[in-house]
Amino acid sequence: MPTTPHPTLGVTTCTRCNAPIRWATWGEGPQRGQRVPLNALPSPAGGLAAHTNGPGALVVRQLDAERPEPELLEWKALLHWNSCTGGNNTQQQVPRSRPSRRRPTVQPPLWGRPAGR
Repeated sequence: MPTTPHPTLGVTTCTRCNAPIRWATWGEGPQRGQRVPLNALPSPAGGLAAHTNGPGALVVRQLDAERPEPELLEWKALLHWNSCTGGNNTQQQVPRSRPSRRRPTVQPPLWGRPAGR
């Protein structure tokens, strides 16, 4: 028996389309622990099952052949990336390049002190 999430608890807005979203973390699979945005309202067409764990964090898993339906206290969710209407629908990549390193400066010694101290 699927449940429905709280209507406003944990809901924020997408910065691109201003739609209500919820942030969740993957609970299983290779993406375990990564954050992902979900549409705030349950969707019968969703391919994910979301639930709130003990401490209150939203955890999501992929519906698959072994468990094709949401279990007790889970609801069907849809990735917000699939329905976002704002601008560029690709995920923003974090820049991998590091800023250039500055050359160390050589300062002259202070008056009265030998160089190197």
